[in-house]
Amino acid sequence: MTENNACTLVKNVYSTILLIFSVVIVMGLIFTEQTKMSQDVHPALAFFVLWALIIWLGMVEGGQASLVGLAPINFELYKDSHPISYISTKVCHVGDNLDRYLMGRQFMVIFIAFCI
Repeated sequence: MTENNACTLVKNVYSTILLIFSVVIVMGLIFTEQTKMSQDVHPALAFFVLWALIIWLGMVEGGQASLVGLAPINFELYKDSHPISYISTKVCHVGDNLDRYLMGRQFMVIFIAFCI
């Protein structure tokens, strides 16, 4: 168990360092106007647009994971504790709504990734 925890810790620290490095590099490129978008508009606008798109993409992916993950779960288990989740999953899991949502979500992911 200890070896597994040490390996996980090393992977987590390494991944975090790479993430921070990548963010610093990309933000540095934006603010020194070395990206296409920051050359065309003010770098601050490019900064906010990039982060808005990344947050939006995270919400789209999280929504997909939640709806697909909750599909086999009995709705009544979380009806009282999570009423908003209950309502949205109830609507999404009627008929082929989940399939249609997943198809639309895929187009949204492609659009967001293209904009990033």
